[in-house]
Amino acid sequence: MNGRPGRKRPDQAGRIPLQTPMTMPAKFFICLALSLSLFGWPGQAAAQGFKWWQNDRFRQELALTTEQVTRLEEIFQALQPTLKTQKETLDHLEAKLSKVINDDHADEAMVLHALERVEAARGELSKSRTLMSFRMRRILTADQNVKMKALHEQWERERRNRSPQRSRNNRGQ
Repeated sequence: MNGRPGRKRPDQAGRIPLQTPMTMPAKFFICLALSLSLFGWPGQAAAQGFKWWQNDRFRQELALTTEQVTRLEEIFQALQPTLKTQKETLDHLEAKLSKVINDDHADEAMVLHALERVEAARGELSKSRTLMSFRMRRILTADQNVKMKALHEQWERERRNRSPQRSRNNRGQ
């Protein structure tokens, strides 16, 4: 037994505790990390709800055919129930994780277990979104895909530029 920091000492029965109660700074760090993961990627969440193939600007600039629009909508509709269920599951698991983090009796193992479930659900949702994007990309021609990338980047820049203005307006400035 040595006195190095971070090394757990045996209790009176000679057992070394496997877990220690989570400190307030650790809980704060986990909450901060979760907040950044949830709010740090607004483009991904916004992309799920934006039917770009139905937007006049995107349709015109990409020169989408009626058949392409129909096929894109079919891909979206086919995956929508899965995406909705996965998003609801993720939201539910995130709420449970928040409760565990805020529970004064929770230990790191409990938080880690809840966190692993959240990240697994997030991964499943991400896979479904990526698969949908991949299938949609295959509907477009090579030229349309190049134009789509440029349009999406421009749309993201415009959306980011509008966000600070909305925040100021919401505060009454």
